[in-house]
Amino acid sequence: MIKIDNARVLFLLRGIKQKDEAAFKEFFFLMQPSIFYYLFKFVYNKATAEDLTQETFIKFWLNADRLDLTLSGKAYLYKIAHNLAINHSKRKPQTSAYDAEEHHLNKSDKTNMDYVFLLDDYQKAVNSLPERCRAVFVLCRFDGFEYSEIAEIMEISLQTVKNQMSKALAVLRKRLQSHLN
Repeated sequence: MIKIDNARVLFLLRGIKQKDEAAFKEFFFLMQPSIFYYLFKFVYNKATAEDLTQETFIKFWLNADRLDLTLSGKAYLYKIAHNLAINHSKRKPQTSAYDAEEHHLNKSDKTNMDYVFLLDDYQKAVNSLPERCRAVFVLCRFDGFEYSEIAEIMEISLQTVKNQMSKALAVLRKRLQSHLN
């Protein structure tokens, strides 16, 4: 994950609030990979994640005049992405644990087959988590956010984040027990 300079982001957000397209373009190129990755880990479909990423930035731009520069602009962006992912999952349930085109492994190799089964079981286990629990887990483990940042993004308490992570880890441990031995 690329470390993003918060001072630069704040500078860009000031420009975006004033509808500066160049600032928005730079902000997009800074944030797009992490937003796409977050959404992909939520929906496990490249095309859907790309569409939701684009929709996230469109909504962000359209609501730029409402940006509160005293709060985290990144958190606001992730909040939009999170809401779009939740709405998408409510409209269209997940049909496949992972998209085979995303994983190019030599299936004849037993080690790779074991890895494919582990990946599949892992993704099924993550998908089986309740929505809030899955979102907390993805933000923490895949996007590298601190618990306090997750609490801000999701507008929940720090204790709720801790509880959801504990729940997620317990479920994953149980579901992946056969791979842990």
